[in-house]
Amino acid sequence: MRRIARLLSAALPAFLILCTPLPASADDAAEQAQIARDKEDAVDRVAQSHDETLITSTAALIVKQISLRLARDLLADWGKAENLGPGWKAGNAHWMQAEAALMRETVSTRLATVSKDAWVKEIRRQYVSTTFAGEEADTIATHFETESGKAQVAMLDWFMGETTLFNYTFAGRFQYDLNGAEAELKALQKAANARIPAKDNELQFSTKYREGFQFIACSPDSPYCPGVKYARLLAIPLQGAIIRHIDDVAREVEKDMRSRRELVAPFIDAFKAGR
Repeated sequence: MRRIARLLSAALPAFLILCTPLPASADDAAEQAQIARDKEDAVDRVAQSHDETLITSTAALIVKQISLRLARDLLADWGKAENLGPGWKAGNAHWMQAEAALMRETVSTRLATVSKDAWVKEIRRQYVSTTFAGEEADTIATHFETESGKAQVAMLDWFMGETTLFNYTFAGRFQYDLNGAEAELKALQKAANARIPAKDNELQFSTKYREGFQFIACSPDSPYCPGVKYARLLAIPLQGAIIRHIDDVAREVEKDMRSRRELVAPFIDAFKAGR
């Protein structure tokens, strides 16, 4: 027994050495870095394949309308607190100057930001990166470079833009005839008219765009079929993130605008002096 114990004791260090994992080599680290870069590139290609115009145009319209209604509500409340009477209303020169000042100081910069697509692209990158492996993202990006893929992207972009506006229409936060937001409404209408999808039915689409049909007509559980998974991502999580971002911008405007009573004080004083 003692002899066996001595043999085991002598063999233990060598056994531990064999069982200890070797440190990653420089080649392994370089390979992992390349894999990460390839995934980042594929994710960016997916994001860049989309036209965000309908989303950003809707965002600009909604932020403008929410801000205008808030500015008018605040001016009415502040005028009531100052006992300005019925003459203090939209259309009065001093009111209009106060409204313009509020919009300029609290909305203009944020409106310019949501009108650009950088924030939408960043949301897309985040969700695609956390949802798909590099090879899956590359499969999606490569498909979207084909004729059938481009046709599918156009429809996806249309429905996401439509859903974004529908969210605010259904919630009563979009007003078609709100004064002051005509430019943003016309910009959205112009963008939408240029992007109305072709009226292809399912049979025509599957015949004309066979690759596009195969991209979605497969098991969503298959690692080689990311199309259905991607459509689900757009329909719920990513769509929700876009709406939350627009709402966050609106809340920023509200917080900022409510703190600007002193900004409109000169216009209120001028109104009082002219009565």
